[in-house]
Amino acid sequence: MNDIMDYKRVYAIALKDLKEAFSSIEVYGPMLGLPLFFSVFLPFFTVYVSQYASTQLASRIFGISSISTPENAKFLFIQYFAINILGPIFLSMPIITTSVLAADSFAGEKERKTAEALLTSPITSTELFLGKILASFVPTFIVTIAIFIIYASIINYYTISLYSKVLFPNTMWYLMLLNAPFLIGLTIGIVVVISSKVKGIKEAQQISALIALPILIMPFSIIFNIFKFDTVFLILLALSLFILDILIFYIGVKTFKKESLISI
Repeated sequence: MNDIMDYKRVYAIALKDLKEAFSSIEVYGPMLGLPLFFSVFLPFFTVYVSQYASTQLASRIFGISSISTPENAKFLFIQYFAINILGPIFLSMPIITTSVLAADSFAGEKERKTAEALLTSPITSTELFLGKILASFVPTFIVTIAIFIIYASIINYYTISLYSKVLFPNTMWYLMLLNAPFLIGLTIGIVVVISSKVKGIKEAQQISALIALPILIMPFSIIFNIFKFDTVFLILLALSLFILDILIFYIGVKTFKKESLISI
């Protein structure tokens, strides 16, 4: 048995999976559509709320003494809303996008019954595992960067036009981006485990998408002061996710077998 890693095989698997994913609107539709919708719709929603309700809300959030003018209140509200409320929502985008791609990459082999050919190929389980991780990770990370840039650009356009101030980028935004690849890695690792137990894409997507629930609960926890969404939290989150990613990656490499892609 050849134990030397052949990275050409890894890239070949990744390219194969990417071609299959982007040839099906059922895969690339949700992967691109939902993040694009949020990155375009939410900035307009943020600005709308800041123009019509932010003065009263900002007074409650920051205290009347910290607000000198209604315009300052509006800008402070946009800053708070864009980071503390919408930040966790954007952190869920890498999870949702990855769950779609990774589920197609792993469980999709069973559903399409295309995995049989892999069993007779010289590719090793580790090479197959890495190729499928690469196919899920790269486009998801690119989409994540893109939606962050689109959202930040639209918000900056309005804050410059209305208040002559630039909101993004800032430290919190960079830290959220830092967490994105770790969230992607965690999701892929969980999908690997799930895909070996389920028969199709939908089941894998639905189960893996549950990872996003704790993050989507964050805005409500922040509003009720259950915890603070700040730099310390995001740094600790990144460190925790980094450790989990290493653990899951190690387990995945050790336990993943290409035979698991065969539907039983």
